[in-house]
Amino acid sequence: MPAPSSQHQWYLARDGQQYGPLSDPELAKFVELGHLQPTDLLWREGFPDWRPALAVFPPPAGGRKEASAPSPADAKPVAPTSMDAMRPGAEAVDQGRRASPVTAGDDDLEPRRRFFGRRWLRRLLIIAVILAGAFFAYVWRADLGKLIGALGTTSSNSVMAATDRIGVDVPPLRGFGSDTAQIDVNFQAAPLWRILKREFPDWYGERLKEIAALSQQSKDDSHIAQQMGRALVALRRQQTDNALSASLPTLKRIASTFYDNIAELRKQSTEACFAFISQGEASPLIVGLLQGSPHTARLQTQLVSVFEAVADGRKLPRVYPKPRKTDYETLATALTSLGWSQADMQLFSDERELSRAAPDKICQLVHDWFAAQLGLKDVDAQLRLLVDSLRPVVAG
Repeated sequence: MPAPSSQHQWYLARDGQQYGPLSDPELAKFVELGHLQPTDLLWREGFPDWRPALAVFPPPAGGRKEASAPSPADAKPVAPTSMDAMRPGAEAVDQGRRASPVTAGDDDLEPRRRFFGRRWLRRLLIIAVILAGAFFAYVWRADLGKLIGALGTTSSNSVMAATDRIGVDVPPLRGFGSDTAQIDVNFQAAPLWRILKREFPDWYGERLKEIAALSQQSKDDSHIAQQMGRALVALRRQQTDNALSASLPTLKRIASTFYDNIAELRKQSTEACFAFISQGEASPLIVGLLQGSPHTARLQTQLVSVFEAVADGRKLPRVYPKPRKTDYETLATALTSLGWSQADMQLFSDERELSRAAPDKICQLVHDWFAAQLGLKDVDAQLRLLVDSLRPVVAG
C-alpha cells in the first residue's frame, strides 16, 4: 500500500471510543512502536468507512521490523504518551476550552466539528516492558471483534436489509385500538414500527400502552396519530448524534429521501412542503398524510432512513471532520448553477432572516440546497457537508 501523504489526519477507534486527529508522523511512530492492535479501526478522509488498522498497515512478513505507516524524514515523529492524549478534544481540554454539546437552541446552520461516541466503556491500561524495554504496549479489556466483523457487511447484516422496506406504503399512523397485542400486529406491517421495535423495544412497548390507554379514553384516531407523531419527533431528536455518526451511504439515504419528499410535496402545495420542513411528523398535515395518502410511502421511507442511521451509528460511531471553506465554495458554485443569487446565499446563511422568508421561498432554497449537495462529485466534500446539513433535518 502506498504511504499516505503528509496532509492526512487519522482517527483511531478502540474500545468504543475515537482518538485523534493524528498526523502522519504521529501515526508512524504509533505503528512503529507496535501499539496497533488487531481490533483497532482507522479512518481518514477518502475512506468510505472505518477499516481494520492491520489491513491499512499490515505487519511485514517475518515479524515487525519496520512500520508501513508514513514517516516523512523532515518531520519529528512524536509517540503519543497515552491513549487519552489522542482523544478528540484533548488539546482543548488542556487549554480549558472543552466544547459543550450542541443543544436544540444552537445555530445549526454554522459548520461545526462533532465527535460522536455513544458509550464510554471502562477500560484498563496495562503498561508493560516488552522486548527489553524497547516499547510500551497498550492492552485493553474490551473486544472489538463485533465491530470488526461489522465492517464491509453493514448493508447486508444491519438494519438496512431490504426486508425493512417491505410494506413501506402501509400507513404507519393507523391501526390503533385498546388491545396492545392487536396494535402490535397492525404496526408490524409497517417498516417504521419494525425498526423501532427492534432498536427501541422499551420505547415501543410504552407507545403500545399509550395508544391503548388513549383508545380506552375514547380519543379518536386523529388525536392518537398526532400523539404518536410528536413521540417520533422526540425520539429522533434524542438520537441525533447517533444518526449523524452513521456511514456515508446511510446519510445519503436520509438526504435523498428528504429531498424527494420536498420535491413531491411542493407539487401538492407550498403548505405541505413548508409543514414537512418546519415541523416534520409533528405537523397535523404531515400526520394526516402518514395515515394514508399518495405521500405515505415516501414519508415513511424518510423516517425509516433516519432510524436506520440511528441504528448504524449506535453500532459503530464514526468521526467526521467539519466542512472546509473550499467545500462551501464548491457548493456555492453548484447553487449558482441552480440559479441562486448572492442575496439567496446571504438569506440562507442567516437563520433569523430565513425564518421570516415566505414559505415558498424556504421550500425552494432547501430543495436546491440538498440537490446541490447530492450532486457533488467530491465524495469527501459531500460527506462533510451532508453531516452538517442533516443536523437540522434530524434534530428539527
